[in-house]
Amino acid sequence: MSPADDDIEERAAFAERLRLQFAARHRSLEVVADPARLSLHLRGAGVDVVLPLAALHLDCLRHPERTAALIADFVRASESRLTPAAAGTPGAQGRGPALGRLLWCVRNSAHLADFSRASELLTAPLPADLVAFVAEALPGSYMRGVPREEWAQTHSDDEVHRAADANTAARFAQLPERILGAGRVARDGWRIGADPLFQGSVLMVPEVLRALVERAGSDVLIANPDRSLVLAIPAGTPGEEGFRRRVLRSWREGLNPVSRAVLVADGTRLEESRQARAGARLGLMGWLRS
Repeated sequence: MSPADDDIEERAAFAERLRLQFAARHRSLEVVADPARLSLHLRGAGVDVVLPLAALHLDCLRHPERTAALIADFVRASESRLTPAAAGTPGAQGRGPALGRLLWCVRNSAHLADFSRASELLTAPLPADLVAFVAEALPGSYMRGVPREEWAQTHSDDEVHRAADANTAARFAQLPERILGAGRVARDGWRIGADPLFQGSVLMVPEVLRALVERAGSDVLIANPDRSLVLAIPAGTPGEEGFRRRVLRSWREGLNPVSRAVLVADGTRLEESRQARAGARLGLMGWLRS
């Protein structure tokens, strides 16, 4: 048996362990494990929820002695999503989200397509294969995408958009100062990896991109090869080709790969670097011009 086969079997066993726990707690729901995507799909009256298990699985691999506690925390954090509500109400998958917990989450478009309710998420375009969507930060380093129906009767899209902007900027509020205060720019650029779930969300924070460009004194190449990693380097330097190889390697070897694309930021705009097709330039949302 190959290591890959061992990994598949281990993931399947992990997903089944979680399936049994949720099935025991929610006997009215159908709970289906998806080992290939490492997730659970729970369905029932007023409930249709996909629970990604990858982050929990990684935490358990890193801290095997805390596996039982980590799983218990995950199950508790998921409860609010599994409370049935009357059909057609904003809480149709449990109580609605608190605006203070909403953030922009950056993933690739293929990742988003895996979710049955992806079309109901509030999204913002990014270059290449990246997309940002509004997610709710949950206890224990977990998050979930939030469908519009959960706020439709209490908040407008603009209010949710502004909340996600503000909360994401606050999450990384100290990063621009650290970038600008650095004594020098390392030859291989910046490696930003302090946030295991939302690191790519710095692409949605204009202050961070401006700080990188100001500190570099030029345009900056930036990439999000893995969920917990952002790489950046001043554009046009001798280390640029090595940077592109490092991005590709990080994407191939990442535990939670996001995108192999390299973007370029000039402080006001973000675009895909060396992109062949026309019309690729995208503004960094309206708030950059305010």
